[in-house]
Amino acid sequence: MRDDALRKAPLTVVLAVVTFFPMTAWAQSPRDYLNTPVDAALLQLDFLNSNTETAAASDLPLPNNLAVSKLGAFSFLWSFPLAGRYGGVAVTGGYTKVKLTGPLGQIETTGFTDPSMTFHANIFGAPALRKNQFAAAIPQSYMSVHLTVNAPLGSYDRNSLLNTGANRWSFYPVVNLDITRDKGVSWIDLYAAGRFFTNNNAFQGNKQFSQNPLGIFSAFYSHNIGKRWYAGIGASYHNGGETYINGISQHNAANGFQPSISISRARTIWKYRLTLKYELTGATPTASPTNSVLSLRTGIPLF
Repeated sequence: MRDDALRKAPLTVVLAVVTFFPMTAWAQSPRDYLNTPVDAALLQLDFLNSNTETAAASDLPLPNNLAVSKLGAFSFLWSFPLAGRYGGVAVTGGYTKVKLTGPLGQIETTGFTDPSMTFHANIFGAPALRKNQFAAAIPQSYMSVHLTVNAPLGSYDRNSLLNTGANRWSFYPVVNLDITRDKGVSWIDLYAAGRFFTNNNAFQGNKQFSQNPLGIFSAFYSHNIGKRWYAGIGASYHNGGETYINGISQHNAANGFQPSISISRARTIWKYRLTLKYELTGATPTASPTNSVLSLRTGIPLF
């Protein structure tokens, strides 16, 4: 379907779609911030296939629309001691193909996502451990803080209704508390996060697209199944994120819970670690969209 036909679509749908895939940290899930050895570099390659009715950049529902995306991403993580505790910095980028199907037809695009940089710092419970110490360490409860900054460098066309870059800066602070009392067999993960956005002043030509901050609070429980599997269940609460075009509210603020289930398998082949994860989420209110993500991550130690 051509852009001129989609121009008849409701603005609340279009504005959410236009910010679909800047490369930010994805929605929280169990065990997102497990520690790694310090004084080490890790290359991670991610391949994701998702079916979603929620815009990834804003976590706002897209009722009566379905987006199918295929994403390839890389992340370079360097970890180091920070005041005797775990610290790290990661740089991430990716390339994606998105196909949106709505009431008026279908539109698709491909392009680069907005690159991001993430800073990690442990508050307590995660001492700086090197490789020779890490394998023997017993997992313990810890708290960390993380800040992801997305730069507006992805593919963006001001005359297109579907873009893989957002043409705006975004900031994503997260605080996580991970609790384990049985040497890492089971985990309780608690997250408090916010998303903050600058304006896009080239939205559908020369319009201004702005968005209020979005608050996200999540809680998950996960349990090991044997040595390689774990299953998790939890929920997130999203509030805020209302969007505006030239200062006019689109009345699409988020205010609801998003329950989820996930299952993951990890295996080490030679020195590479492969992790396969499937997540299924449902959001309320607003059409109760259901989202699914199948991801494969390869972790390659560099030094």
